[in-house]
Amino acid sequence: MNDKKSGVMLIALGSAIVFIGIVLYLMEIIGATGMILLGIAVELAGAYIFWKNRKR
Repeated sequence: MNDKKSGVMLIALGSAIVFIGIVLYLMEIIGATGMILLGIAVELAGAYIFWKNRKR
């Protein structure tokens, strides 16, 4: 997991998780906040991997 493609995929996955989390939050389902935070964490990991490999 150290190429640009996986960084972009993690960013996309994180965005999808955040979006689903927001939908669940609006539906007032317990645990949506955790899902939003998990999505943000995945996005940040993807952005870090993408940024690290972009310089090469």
